[in-house]
Amino acid sequence: MEKYRIPLLDESGRTIGYGDRWWTHRVRLGPDGPILGQKHTGITIACLDDNGRILTQHRRHRIFDRVWSLSGDTHPRKYGNRRVESLSEAARRCAREDLGVVIKNWTRRLSIPYSARDPRDSRYCENELLYILVAKHDVPLYMNKESAYELRWVEITEISKDSRTDLKRKPIDRKYAPWVSAVFSLSSKRVEEAFQVN
Repeated sequence: MEKYRIPLLDESGRTIGYGDRWWTHRVRLGPDGPILGQKHTGITIACLDDNGRILTQHRRHRIFDRVWSLSGDTHPRKYGNRRVESLSEAARRCAREDLGVVIKNWTRRLSIPYSARDPRDSRYCENELLYILVAKHDVPLYMNKESAYELRWVEITEISKDSRTDLKRKPIDRKYAPWVSAVFSLSSKRVEEAFQVN
C-alpha cells in the first residue's frame, strides 16, 4: 500500500499538520469516552450526466465498506517532502483511479463537517471537513474493482429521499455512507445548487 499522509485540521478548518491516513481514522479512548479519530480534509467527487443524474459507487473499502457513496472518495495526499495535493488534483486522481477517466475541470460546490463511527468495524471512523467537487461527464467509465462493487447512475431526488429515510435505520442497516446522508440532510436549495449541471 502507498505511504502518504493527509491534512489534519483544527476546529476552524485550518491545516495544522499531516497524519497517517489509518491512524487518523482510528477510534481512540479519551477521558470522556471514544474520540473519533483526528479531524481531516476529505473529498467526495460527483460525476453528473446530461440529465443531472449522479454516478454512485457501492464502496469497497476497509472503512465504511459496502455502503453507497457518490462517484468516488479520497483525501488530498502528501508524499514525503512534496507539497500536498490541491483539492482539484486529488479529485482528478480519484476519477482516474476509481473510474478510469481523465476529468480536468472540477468545481468545488460545498463543504460540510461531519463525523461517524463505522458500525461494521468500531475501530474505525470518519471525522472530516468534506469537500464536494462536481464535474459533468457522460462517456463510458471503468469501474476499479478494488474501489467499488458496483457503479450506477441515480436521480438526485432519489438519493435525497432515500438517504433521509436511511437515517431512520440503525447505523448497521444503513445503505448510504454517513457523508452522503450529511450532504443530503442540507436544505433542498443547497443540494440543488451543489449538483446543478452547467
